[in-house]
Amino acid sequence: MKMTGDTLLKLTCFIGCILTCLSSRAPRARVDSGEIAGGRQYTYNNGRQFYSYLGIPYASPPVGNYRFKEPQPLRPWLGVWNATVPSSACLGTDYQSVDYGIIGQEDCLYLNVYTPKSPREDRPGSLMDVVVHIHGGAFMGGQGVNYSPEYLLDDNDFVFVTINYRLGVLGFATTGDGVLPANNGMRDQVAALQWIRRNIAAFGGDPDRVTITGLSAGASSVHYHMISPMSRGLFNRAILQSGSAYCHWSYAENVTQKTSRVAEILGCPTSSSEKIVECLRSRPARKIAESAIEFMRWLNNPFSPFGPTVEPVGVEPRFLPDIPEKLIAYDVPVLMSVTQDEGYCLTADIISKNAMDDLNTNWNEYLPHLLDYNYTISNEFLKSEIAKDIKKFYFGDKPLSIVTITKMVSDRMFGYSVSKAAQNIASTNTAPVYFHQFGYGGKYSYFVDPTYHSRGSYVSHGDETMYVLKINGITPHDNEEDTKMIKTMVNIWASFIKTGVPDIGNSTTWLPVSKNSADPFKYIEITQDQTFEFKEESNYGNYEFWSSLPLTEFNEIRISNDINHTEL
Repeated sequence: MKMTGDTLLKLTCFIGCILTCLSSRAPRARVDSGEIAGGRQYTYNNGRQFYSYLGIPYASPPVGNYRFKEPQPLRPWLGVWNATVPSSACLGTDYQSVDYGIIGQEDCLYLNVYTPKSPREDRPGSLMDVVVHIHGGAFMGGQGVNYSPEYLLDDNDFVFVTINYRLGVLGFATTGDGVLPANNGMRDQVAALQWIRRNIAAFGGDPDRVTITGLSAGASSVHYHMISPMSRGLFNRAILQSGSAYCHWSYAENVTQKTSRVAEILGCPTSSSEKIVECLRSRPARKIAESAIEFMRWLNNPFSPFGPTVEPVGVEPRFLPDIPEKLIAYDVPVLMSVTQDEGYCLTADIISKNAMDDLNTNWNEYLPHLLDYNYTISNEFLKSEIAKDIKKFYFGDKPLSIVTITKMVSDRMFGYSVSKAAQNIASTNTAPVYFHQFGYGGKYSYFVDPTYHSRGSYVSHGDETMYVLKINGITPHDNEEDTKMIKTMVNIWASFIKTGVPDIGNSTTWLPVSKNSADPFKYIEITQDQTFEFKEESNYGNYEFWSSLPLTEFNEIRISNDINHTEL
C-alpha cells in the first residue's frame, strides 16, 4: 500500500505519542496543531539546562500533489507529538561529503525550538526575545538542526528557533507562470515565521521581539525577508553573516529554462507548463534533486544554480515582486558581517582536488563558472575578455596563487555585494546598520576539513558563526582562546538582539554605516588578537572594478541618497 503524506504524519504522531506519553517528565508545550513533548539539553560553559523541541511540523508534507506547491496548512494531530527526534533534512546537497551527494527527504518542513524556561513554569508578562536562524547552503543544501544554542543560551534568556525549507530544484523551480510561479523555498520560510508568530509564546517567546539571523544563503534569505511584502511584521531585527540578496549567487537566473531542462533530463514533455509539472510530480524526488548537477559545470560551480527569483506578474501574493535592488528594506536595526577570507571555501576545494593547473590552463573557460557570471554577460562574445580583465586586475603578470585567488573569490562572491547591501539599507532607513569583518582564525574552520588540507591563517566562509552557535561536529569550546572568542561573539549578538546596538565595550566606538552613500564605508574589524579596530574604505571588496565589468547583474545596483524607508 502506498503511504501518503497524511498517513505518514499520523503514523509518526502515533509512534511519538507512545514514546513520549511513557515519560511524564517530558517538557510539554501546546501549539495550534496539538501538544508536543520535548527533551532537555545543557549549555557548554555553565551547564545550564534548556528545553529542546525538535522536528515540529509547521506545514503539511510537500509530497505527491503538494510537490511544487506553496506550503499547505497543517492538520491538527491526536495525542502528543514526539519532539525529541530531529526531522530529516530537505533533499539537497550534502556538503559534509567529499562528492557532495544528495541527502534528506521530501517530507521535511519542520522546525526546532529551544527555550531556557519550561513553558509550564512561565508566567504571563515574562516573554523572551526570539532568535530565528535560517541555515545556509547556497539554497541547495543544509538543515536547521545543524545549529543549536549551547553558547547563546549560556547567560541569555532567548527562545531559539531553526527551520528547514525546500532546496534546489524542489524548492526553487519555476515555469515562469502561475502553474509553478517560483520561490517555494522562500515561501516555506515565511510559513515558518508565521508559525513562530502564532505559537512562540507557548515556549516563552515574545512574537513582537523576533530577530531573524542567517549565514550565507541564510543571510541572503534574511535580506530577502527584509524586502518581501510577504514577510512584513514577522520580525523586528536582522543579523546577516556572509550574505545578502545582492550577492550574484543568491539571485538565480534563467530558472524557467533550467526547470524545462530538468524536465528533459527526467524524460518529461516540455510543451506546456502543466505537462512539465504533472510529469515531474511523478518522478522520484531524489532524481529531481540530483538533476541540479547538470548546471554545475566545474568543481560543482556555479554552486547555486537554483534559488530565489522574481515571480511572474499576476501571481499573488508574490514573495519577490521585483529584483532585490529595486525593493526598499523594512526599517529595522541590522547587524551584518563578512569573514576576512570568505573565498577560501572555494580555494580550498581547488587545492584539495588538485585543480590549480586545470584552472590556469583553462582560465577563460572555467572562470565564468567559478565566479558565476557565465549567464550574466551583456554580450556573450565578451566572456573571454572579462576573464582576461579579471586575471590582469588581480594577478597582473604574476602566476596564480592561493592568496590572490582567495581575494578574488572573496571580493566577487561576498565583499562588494554584502557591503553594498549594507550601504543601501543604511541610506534608505532610519534604523542603524552595523558592519564588521571577522578576522580571527581559531582551532577549527566551518568549511575547511583538515583531513584534506591545512587551513593555515585563512578565516574562511562561515568561520564566524561557530563562535555564536554550536555547529555539528565543531567544538571551539574545547580550548581557551576559542572559548574567549565565543564569549565575545555571543555578547555582540546578545546585546544587538536585546537593544539593536552591538556591544564591544568601551575600547572602540562602533559607528554604524553612513547614511550618505558617498561617505567611506565604516566597519569594525575583529582581529586575530581579539581586538576591535575601526576602519573606513571607499572601495570595499573592489566594488569599482566589479561594477565596471559588462555584467547585467550590476545594472540595477545603484545606491540612492534619498531617505525613504518602509516601516514594518
